[in-house]
Amino acid sequence: MSVVLNDYLREFRNKLEGYRRAQEALSISGDASPAQKTKALKEIEATGRQIEELDAWERDVLFPLATQKIEIDLDDGVKANYPKFGAALKPIKGLNDGDD
Repeated sequence: MSVVLNDYLREFRNKLEGYRRAQEALSISGDASPAQKTKALKEIEATGRQIEELDAWERDVLFPLATQKIEIDLDDGVKANYPKFGAALKPIKGLNDGDD
């Protein structure tokens, strides 16, 4: 989980921050058309919501799992390892069924 947190989530968040800063610069640029400025403002708002959602997911779900240092055994298979990650993963219909 710490690999996902540090190498993927935080890197993606940093890229979103960079994109938002670029859109903020475009929104105040004198060279941008009114349509470009309007689109940039919408992108700033949408990107801000994405960043807030990522922050909440990191804080509430991923960071607590990363601090637990959950170990998995690949020989155990998906049915044994997948539930260990709880809300961090999307539920798979039929995974917990008794059928093998």
